[in-house]
Amino acid sequence: MPEFVKVNKDMYLFEEGDAPDAMYIIKSGQISLFITDGSIQKVVATANPGQLIGEMALFDKKNRSATAKAVVNSEVVKLPYAQLEKDLTKMPEWVQAILKKMAEKIREANAKILLEK
Repeated sequence: MPEFVKVNKDMYLFEEGDAPDAMYIIKSGQISLFITDGSIQKVVATANPGQLIGEMALFDKKNRSATAKAVVNSEVVKLPYAQLEKDLTKMPEWVQAILKKMAEKIREANAKILLEK
């Protein structure tokens, strides 16, 4: 079941390297996604209301590739993977394979972009 979660300013929603358990829809506020390079935090994206974060791991089961932190007091809709995975298994295998491949390509593109910065 979806859950509404309040995320206060500067609170972490999840951290780079964490095992994934859910994806989130930003209901209000703003969530910054960043990676840590040594002692430097590099912002890679900012999610605003209506946007989805944390979705890639549903398909490829890899740990979080970035940290999510509230820029301002925010509210998100938490969609636990356990239920989403049940729904996903009802889809044809070829659809599941496409979604997994798309997640891999997005991770690869993100890595290339970060190397270029």
